[in-house]
Amino acid sequence: MNTGQTILAMGALVLLTTIMLNFYRTFHSSWDTIDSTQLGIDATSIATSLMEHAHGLAFDHVTVDTVVLPGNENLLTSPGDLGVDPGDDPVEDRIEHFNDFDDFNFYDADNPFVIDAAQNGIYHAKFDVYYIDPEVSLTEPTSESFTKRMDMWVWRVQPPPPAAAGIDTVHMWTVMGYHTYY
Repeated sequence: MNTGQTILAMGALVLLTTIMLNFYRTFHSSWDTIDSTQLGIDATSIATSLMEHAHGLAFDHVTVDTVVLPGNENLLTSPGDLGVDPGDDPVEDRIEHFNDFDDFNFYDADNPFVIDAAQNGIYHAKFDVYYIDPEVSLTEPTSESFTKRMDMWVWRVQPPPPAAAGIDTVHMWTVMGYHTYY
């Protein structure tokens, strides 16, 4: 092999290396995009499922067995007591045994709800449930009323989201009202 052939072989090797590096850089970038998109879809699906479960529960633990008529809002759980009802053990029972909408108020940043999404990872969720007056504001907490708002945050903890994801937490909210017909 002469000098010209050696230089030509080295040039071909440099060209091949450059092409391969660009290919793998593009592939890695695409994989991060796919992973972050999947993260958002999974977190949104989990949040939607939890909201649907919450809407299938009673408005308040008082309304499980009793009809509360307008003007008797003071019979509802006080704002400071929203959360798991006395005597319930949410750590052992989990949400399967919740009986009313505000029981979700137990799960917060210090005590998140853990969701094992199998091959898609492990997610955490936290909730904030409070009364609102929809005629005044959908975001300002009030005293007892016939409308409650649930704010929910869902994020993946294992495996950690890709650094370039841009989205690591899904925040959604829903409102539940209590209406009686008499």
